[in-house]
Amino acid sequence: MIGSVKGINGGEVTKSVSCHQSLYPYLLYYCHSVPKVRVYEADIIDVESKERINRGVAICHLDTSAWSPDHGAFVALGSSPGEN
Repeated sequence: MIGSVKGINGGEVTKSVSCHQSLYPYLLYYCHSVPKVRVYEADIIDVESKERINRGVAICHLDTSAWSPDHGAFVALGSSPGEN
C-alpha cells in the first residue's frame, strides 16, 4: 500500500541519475543522467499494521519524444514516444 508521497526538490523539474539492473550473468547496473525529470518519494505501508516498511522512488521523464517506440516502458504501458 502507498502512504505519503512527496516531490523531491518540491516537485520541481530537476536533473537525476537513474540506475537500472541489467540482465547479465552477474549483477550489473546501467546508470545514466536524465536532464529533465520530476522525482517523487513514496512510503510503502504494510496493509495490516499500517507501518512504513520501505520507501520507493519514482523518476518521471518529461520528454520521451526521442525514445524508440519499442522501449520497454512504452510496451509495458501501451504508450508511444511523446504521449502523456
